[in-house]
Amino acid sequence: MHIHPSSPNSSQSEDDAATKIQAGFRGYRVRKQMRGQGGVSNPAGGVGAGASGAPSVGTVEDKSATKIQANVRGFLVRKKQKMATEAATKIQASFRGFKTRKELKSIKKDK
Repeated sequence: MHIHPSSPNSSQSEDDAATKIQAGFRGYRVRKQMRGQGGVSNPAGGVGAGASGAPSVGTVEDKSATKIQANVRGFLVRKKQKMATEAATKIQASFRGFKTRKELKSIKKDK
């Protein structure tokens, strides 16, 4: 049984929030780096950094943030899946009890 990890709106808002946090942190880091270099116009790597000016390899902070986000998302999906499984089990148990009581009542009535 597959349960979607979250509703479309909350998943999108979580992704948007994570993106905004990352963008804010990256902006802070670049501004800090620029202050330390005396206002160099290309803080992403200077000469030879490529046409886009962005480094192709993520920094340790970026990789760490991505790993943390992946772990949290995995945890939340597993938690939601466990809750859904437990709810389904309770529904099944309730129905089986109802069905059994109904059958027993029918058997007693026939005797």
